[in-house]
Amino acid sequence: MAEEPVYYTPARAAEVLGVGRSTLRRWGHLFERVVGPLPRDERGGRLWTAEALALLAEAKRRASGERISMEEVLRVLKESARGLELPKPPEDLGREILGALERLVERLEAVEAELRALKEENAELKRTLKALEAPKSRPWWKFWD
Repeated sequence: MAEEPVYYTPARAAEVLGVGRSTLRRWGHLFERVVGPLPRDERGGRLWTAEALALLAEAKRRASGERISMEEVLRVLKESARGLELPKPPEDLGREILGALERLVERLEAVEAELRALKEENAELKRTLKALEAPKSRPWWKFWD
């Protein structure tokens, strides 16, 4: 039985590779142009697999050691790793995400109902406080009127 692939967020992938997020973003564009598309999360952001990170780490090592561009190294690595297929997210991932979103919507509706009730209570308290305030008196310097 095949193991489920592990997906890394861009922040974690950048940390693993020891580069900044902007560098990883640039490498992501390059990777997808040369090697192929990466899996995406529900918002369309890249998900990095261990295989893709290993390929980028090797490309980074070779590019700095041999003083050639990342693109050239990725092309060479792609040729040497023919048939490289990046795993796709599981098909039921969409159902899990949809279920989580539905639970979030239910919770949001409950919170909004609580907020409405609190606003009504706040308005009632303000009216009560206003009724309890002492009537405005004259300024002290107008004692002779």
